[in-house]
Amino acid sequence: MKNKFKIGLSILAILSISSLANANQETELNDANKSKSIIKEENKVPIIEIHIPKVPEVPKVPKVVTIGGNPPVVENESIYEKRKRLNHKINPLPIQLQQDVKVVSTDTKKELQVGDIKNNRVSAYLRGTFVDSNSVKNSLVKAGFTLLSEYVIDKKGLLTTIVFTSEEFQKQGDKPNRGFASSMRILVDKKNKQISITNPLYTSRAFMQDEFDEKISQVVLDKLRGAFSGLKDSDGMIKFHLLPKYHFMVSMPYYKDMLEVASAKDSQTLIDKIKAHKKGKKLLYMQKLSKDRFVIGIQLSKRTSKFVKKIGYENSGLLPYPILIENGVAKILDPKYYIAVMYPKLKMSQFMTIATIPDAIEKDCGRVFR
Repeated sequence: MKNKFKIGLSILAILSISSLANANQETELNDANKSKSIIKEENKVPIIEIHIPKVPEVPKVPKVVTIGGNPPVVENESIYEKRKRLNHKINPLPIQLQQDVKVVSTDTKKELQVGDIKNNRVSAYLRGTFVDSNSVKNSLVKAGFTLLSEYVIDKKGLLTTIVFTSEEFQKQGDKPNRGFASSMRILVDKKNKQISITNPLYTSRAFMQDEFDEKISQVVLDKLRGAFSGLKDSDGMIKFHLLPKYHFMVSMPYYKDMLEVASAKDSQTLIDKIKAHKKGKKLLYMQKLSKDRFVIGIQLSKRTSKFVKKIGYENSGLLPYPILIENGVAKILDPKYYIAVMYPKLKMSQFMTIATIPDAIEKDCGRVFR
């Protein structure tokens, strides 16, 4: 009996020990799971869900069927291509032009000559080999020009200006404020062994402004090329389209900024005055354009005319100085403009050496009417 009781106690003790062991294991497992869940919660990254709406489907365009009229255009064919093909069927091009050939107009085939517009630029003068004044005058008369004046600029007689005109220029200058475009000049330059002719394209484009007619200037230019051989363009070339608005620099006068030097009841009264002044010695030529419109050339004072020595004799053909008389008013191109346009290569440093000359010219022009 005692033995049975001992065995029973032993079994109970074993069961108690195993249950305690299992309890401890469950406790440890629970603690481990808790620690793992804590670690997971600490490392867990929040997730943000973004819902993108579905793009709606583009509604289908209904197919349009044209009934009647012209035949429908083929799919994926441009209207231009269809028109081109139809035209080709109606009026086919010559075989030689069906290829990609550049067609050049007859005008562009014209060979450029001296005085022509080249690369949108035009020369102020046509330079030629030296011939004496008599030969120049004879050549001008044979070509149909009319002589107006022969003026020796310097004491030594090395520089002579011959002023001349043509029927074409006579007519084009007979308009208000356009008389300065009615004549041309040739400088017979013994000093530089050459002659210099004002390019009619250059002066007409500058002086005729928006009334410029290129055909007139081309006719005159052709006559000059026929009268004088071996002509060459001068160095001073200016963009052709800029000539009507030409001025030396900012704040300097334009063609339209003319200066009034005298006035009277009519133009003939002014002509009479200048003829009476010092017995007309200052009047070098007079060109009558119409009943009340004249262009005259006057001799500047010796002191004033020396300015050409400072800026170069090669363009001194701008003398004698021109005066336009119309409607009882005598006016001149502002010397700051006239000198600059006739000396297209003039530098500011050169201009500063003749700073007093423009005012002196204006005064000289006004004196001849007193």
